[in-house]
Amino acid sequence: MNLKNLWLLVASTAVAFVAGIAIVSYWMVPNPQLEFRGGNFLAFDPEIGMVATPSHYTKRVDGPTPNRGPLIYDIYTDDRSARVDGPEKQKSPEHVDMLAIGCSFTFGHPIQNRDTYSSRLARDLGVTVSDFALPSYGTTESLLMLRRNRDLAPKVVIYGFITAHLDRNILACASSYHPFCLDVAHVDWDEAGRPGIVPPTSNGVQRVYQHMTGPSLNPVTWLSHGVDVIYGKLLLAKDNDHALSREKREEAFAFLFAELQRTVKEMGAELLVVHIPQTYEAPPPELMHHLNGARFLDVAPALKRHHDAGGAALQVVDDGHPNEVAHGIIASEIAGYLRREGLAVPGTAK
Repeated sequence: MNLKNLWLLVASTAVAFVAGIAIVSYWMVPNPQLEFRGGNFLAFDPEIGMVATPSHYTKRVDGPTPNRGPLIYDIYTDDRSARVDGPEKQKSPEHVDMLAIGCSFTFGHPIQNRDTYSSRLARDLGVTVSDFALPSYGTTESLLMLRRNRDLAPKVVIYGFITAHLDRNILACASSYHPFCLDVAHVDWDEAGRPGIVPPTSNGVQRVYQHMTGPSLNPVTWLSHGVDVIYGKLLLAKDNDHALSREKREEAFAFLFAELQRTVKEMGAELLVVHIPQTYEAPPPELMHHLNGARFLDVAPALKRHHDAGGAALQVVDDGHPNEVAHGIIASEIAGYLRREGLAVPGTAK
């Protein structure tokens, strides 16, 4: 092969390589119509996978649908990454009366924080509450966030549970709008068959945010992101193929929930598990089998009563998350339980 033909081969291979990355990593990856106006709301965490960026403000915008306009709401976080009402709350207290963990149903996507059940509880009961829930979290991430903030010494830990947590606990890629991996901590089993928490594989937060902001004009950044997206797609495909049995899913939850109960007990706090339905379904047997005496509140009946009485809609249109009305009912149910049990005493933070 002469030198000219060699160069043609190299050039054509390079063009094919770049074109392949452009097609697979950019052109074939749909725009999720998601925007953070104020910088990345999420920060990569090597233990958990993702946390809310501390001491941050951003305006989140989810694109419109045929039945509604865009979903726009403000996200403020304090110096510990907890979601708060506004800039006046961005300094975390040393101790709190209550601490909330969970996913987007507790975090309050896509409503303002003042309308979430945790913020309502703080006002209605006259207590201090820190909310460390985050969209796409499961029991795994909730446990790790609780351990990280145990020095807040709450009297009550509220775990907002939804059935989807059972699957999230064993998945290496978090639920997201992107067709590639958003890496998170999850439960896996060692060679002896013992469950344990393993850290995220790679920086999925950066992968997602770089895609959201669009292709870079820097060729090195463009190329490295393209390769990383392909890697993320492979991770997601492997995760989707990693189908575990119902027993494994339940075993993972049993392990995590036992750790959650142990952590709360060591903190000298009370754990309250709140089942939040995605429609009006009953709590799953995997949860009920492993409560082990934990305090439990199912808010599904209250939401169903409201619906059956012809009350206002309880879900965000074309989204499925609880809206402001639903959060108000959830807050009322939790407040009633805490009062009945003598756990709603303000100023009891240690």
